[in-house]
Amino acid sequence: MNETLYDRLGGRDGIDKLCDRIVELHLQNEVAGPRYQALDQEALDRARTKVKEFIAAGSGGPVEYTGRSMIETHTGMNVSAAEYVAVMDDIMQAMNEMEYPRPVCDEVLGIAYSLKGEIIHR
Repeated sequence: MNETLYDRLGGRDGIDKLCDRIVELHLQNEVAGPRYQALDQEALDRARTKVKEFIAAGSGGPVEYTGRSMIETHTGMNVSAAEYVAVMDDIMQAMNEMEYPRPVCDEVLGIAYSLKGEIIHR
């Protein structure tokens, strides 16, 4: 099996749909929602585009990530552990709704969890 995570996520189309659903869930989330609701449409669209790039590039896809590092992006945002967990829950919910196999979900969550130290309280 030589499929990349990018392939197992459905390529660019699958990643785009997944990220769109994750952002929808973030906007509805009681804990993390206020941070996303405070963004104007242009900022929200830009963030959505960068997340799509980040996941596509980081999962082995033929995409170049053009955004800032996780540390640069989250420094000064004071993301709490509760917000981080809420975002992780949204990712899992979106993946479950889209019926990704458990190993794919676990891999994505493992990657997201590995970034925890670059996101919380910076």
